[in-house]
Amino acid sequence: MTKLGIILSSARPNRVGEHVSRWVRDAVPTGVDVDLIDLREVTLPAFDGTSSPKQGLPKETDHARAWGERIDALDALVILTPQYNGSYPGNLKNAIDFLYQEWSELPTLLIGYGWGSAHEVLPALEALMTRLGADVVGSVGLGFREDMSVEGELFVTEEKNTALHEHLGTITERALSKVG
Repeated sequence: MTKLGIILSSARPNRVGEHVSRWVRDAVPTGVDVDLIDLREVTLPAFDGTSSPKQGLPKETDHARAWGERIDALDALVILTPQYNGSYPGNLKNAIDFLYQEWSELPTLLIGYGWGSAHEVLPALEALMTRLGADVVGSVGLGFREDMSVEGELFVTEEKNTALHEHLGTITERALSKVG
């Protein structure tokens, strides 16, 4: 069975990311096991390794090992990110920076939300994940007013619903081709 991770990156008390994560989970193809990874609960400290993850040396701390094992167990990934001041939350960047090899060739879909349909954060996150070797298949940006209320009520356009389903199909297909 394909294992899809969905990273919910906002840790703010008033976040709307839970609404967005339900929208994504509802679109996941049948037969796919979902691991919802809430960075509010993962709570990694600021990176505390003595070597760069890119060096490929063994992880030194229990939290780094557990985080690496959780991501390494995934066949595909969706990253949900709000756009905060034109970028992604610091805890997401920190969580990404804890690892290196685990992101390599991982079929990844980016979902951003915020004012302006997250048009600033999605290219920045795509550049980061591509630099780490992830197989970024695309992105979908949801905007306040046109796709959702600031309270999180979703009324996503048909075009973006279709894009979500197509991208989820692509990452699950790529995940299956890697395993097979």
